[in-house]
Amino acid sequence: MKGEDRKKTLKPLGKILDVDLTGKTIEETDFSEDLVQKYLGGFGLNTHLLYKGIGKNTDPLGPDNILVLSTGLLTGTAAPSSSRIHVNARSPLSGLIGSSNVGGFLGVRLRSLNIRSIVIRGRAKTPVYLHLSEAGARLADATSLWGLDTRETESRLKSDVGNDKTEVMTIGPAGENRVRYACIMAGMDHAAGHTGMGAVMGAKNLKAVCVQGTKQREKPSPKTAALVKEYIQSIKNSVSRYRDFSDLGSSGDILELNEMGLLGFRNYRTMQVEDAVRIDGSHLKSYVTRKTSCHRCPVHCKAEIEIKEGKYKGFKGGRPEYETVINMGALCGLTDPEALLYLSNLCNILGLDTISTGSVMAFAIDLFARGIITAKETEGLELTWGNADAMEVLMRRIALRRGFGDLLAEGVCRAAEAIGRGAEKYAYHVKGVEMYGGDPRGMMGTALSYAVSLRGGDFTSVYPIPEFRYTPEQARKEFGTRKAVEYTATQGKGALVRHCMIVSAVIDSLGICKVPALSIATHFDLSQEAALVEALTGFSLSPLDLFRIGERIINMEKLFNLRCGASAALDTLPEKFIGERIAEGPSKGTKADIAPMIQDFYRIMGWDETGVPLTATLKGLGLPFDNDDDG
Repeated sequence: MKGEDRKKTLKPLGKILDVDLTGKTIEETDFSEDLVQKYLGGFGLNTHLLYKGIGKNTDPLGPDNILVLSTGLLTGTAAPSSSRIHVNARSPLSGLIGSSNVGGFLGVRLRSLNIRSIVIRGRAKTPVYLHLSEAGARLADATSLWGLDTRETESRLKSDVGNDKTEVMTIGPAGENRVRYACIMAGMDHAAGHTGMGAVMGAKNLKAVCVQGTKQREKPSPKTAALVKEYIQSIKNSVSRYRDFSDLGSSGDILELNEMGLLGFRNYRTMQVEDAVRIDGSHLKSYVTRKTSCHRCPVHCKAEIEIKEGKYKGFKGGRPEYETVINMGALCGLTDPEALLYLSNLCNILGLDTISTGSVMAFAIDLFARGIITAKETEGLELTWGNADAMEVLMRRIALRRGFGDLLAEGVCRAAEAIGRGAEKYAYHVKGVEMYGGDPRGMMGTALSYAVSLRGGDFTSVYPIPEFRYTPEQARKEFGTRKAVEYTATQGKGALVRHCMIVSAVIDSLGICKVPALSIATHFDLSQEAALVEALTGFSLSPLDLFRIGERIINMEKLFNLRCGASAALDTLPEKFIGERIAEGPSKGTKADIAPMIQDFYRIMGWDETGVPLTATLKGLGLPFDNDDDG
């Protein structure tokens, strides 16, 4: 369907809200067909808006930074697992692109109001929240909400405006106090985290976004219903992975990583944990009281938990994800499952990102154990491995920026520089963003992903799942060599990571969850996603079209980072992972040989040897090639 035929059959594509907190104005513009064709929505749309709106001198915590919240092209539709919202701004942690993705039901409520994106500018003089409903958009006073945690804020707002079909996205004390890795919570257990988007929201004096949507689901046509059924079946066909994610959540993979000898323990001092089973999903399942789900998800990997005995008796929350269990648990030497459940949920309540918070605490405990810092710096707090009481006190101090917590609120990179005395050696980050605790030395595709990820030390923005899922023959066909799926081989990893990074950008721009699409079904050819796009939107975009759009998004993201000061020197890993081999366990002797992989990745991306996109690459994608600061 093309041209005039599409225009006749398509419904209005929606609206973009432009919210100026300084001037207290809200304007609407169209979400146009041209934007869909170039960027789809979600992450792609956000990247475009950031590139247009932010210059190289923009302070991430200043009023000139813009915070963009966008639904994916398919968010809120009949597409399976179409729940996602993407959140972007310039990151106060890295100074580069800040990027996060969150599920639940808030995206569905936005879509019911025909809102595709919210661009938030400026800074309110006093705390406000943004209220969206069928009556329109308005800014409301949030002075009485300031200082409340995320659960209290959500409860208060739902009580004030009405619970029915109301969703709240809010920050806690960490965001208010501009902790550089503060997250934004969308419900009790859905976090937009890891690059400090909550700090940006707090710096704008924006406490929450409250969305009341009232429209019901649209009934899909028989043809669309058949496509949806086929998509769901493709997920369920991966029987063991579907069962494990549905039953145990992503935390069911902890034992596998431990058996590989790659589970970072005590700030990567060792790579295996003797009692890892205590924090694996197979054990955490015993605390589950109810399984929960995001919009139209067939997996139901989320779950509510309750601790029924002991010190934390009566505490209720959400089951933590894979990365959270590693960083809040193993990385900090904590294998007490009840303490882990409590502390990981406390992060959500305070509005702290669990991955960065775990990394920061592991770093501090490591320094304390080595004598680099003492009880004098910690104000008497005994930071010992697995000390849940000390971890709780430290987390609260970080969220409130009190004492030693004020320094740690800056993240491991800045904190290490301030402490000195060799602390930098134990601050594990990429581009200023803390890594998740899976040791990359035994997985070269993952190692390369961490190094070149445009948002910092990260797996989920690249998602190199084929390294673990593809057969050698699939690898040869897709990436040119069977070695692309050999964990410790470097050959073919540039092609693998390029492909996965681009597909990941597409999935994040469509608003589909990566757990069913990529972790379970391994949909890296985008064929079923293309069919859903045509059926649900009328846009006839082939898998190749989608891939090309993803390539455009990644290159624009790269241009944004270059404008903000990124260079090839940042595409690396901490020295520990490059220069020090794993000393024991199944992955003994491995280290991350990333230099040749990075050059291979640059070449395949169409970038020069310094990681700058070639003019021909940018012209071919219809992107600007002068990268001017005015966008």
